[in-house]
Amino acid sequence: MKLIGVISDTHIHGGSTRALPEQVYAAFENVEMILHGGDLTAPSVLDALNLLAPTIAVRGNNDYGALANLPISRRVEIEDVVIGITHGDKPANNLRVPKLTDAPGNSQAAADAISHFEFDGDVNCIIFGHSHRALLQNREINGRGVLLLNPGSPTDRRWSPHFGCALLKIDGDKIEPQLITW
Repeated sequence: MKLIGVISDTHIHGGSTRALPEQVYAAFENVEMILHGGDLTAPSVLDALNLLAPTIAVRGNNDYGALANLPISRRVEIEDVVIGITHGDKPANNLRVPKLTDAPGNSQAAADAISHFEFDGDVNCIIFGHSHRALLQNREINGRGVLLLNPGSPTDRRWSPHFGCALLKIDGDKIEPQLITW
């Protein structure tokens, strides 16, 4: 069994007084890996998260400079689970994809995220961000069940009622997600 931390949209700019909240440190205390869905906005965020556990991140639409070298999407295999990670700010190949009408607060970001992995027949979970709104949804994509996970933002709620991050317990091919909001 592996415990994985999931975070996105930290929006911590260099020189800013904004920092990772204590709730993130508490939630990620025992994680073996952290997956970041983009919009770190400063390399220091990766440094801080890497002190907790090895961190894998993708580039968001606000990641420039050294962070511009992060990939737009990536796949991670943990035990028997394949996770796709992308920010959700643009579709694969920049092709317009229709919004999902049943993904509250995430209609375009979720559709854009799915477009990166919909033809990968082995992806079990898609992690994304961009909207700052948490979403945990099981969905059928091309005949297979896929978990969609947007952890929300731990620092910038925007239109969301809560700050958030998430945990994934992975045991073999089973995924147990948990949204953590405050």
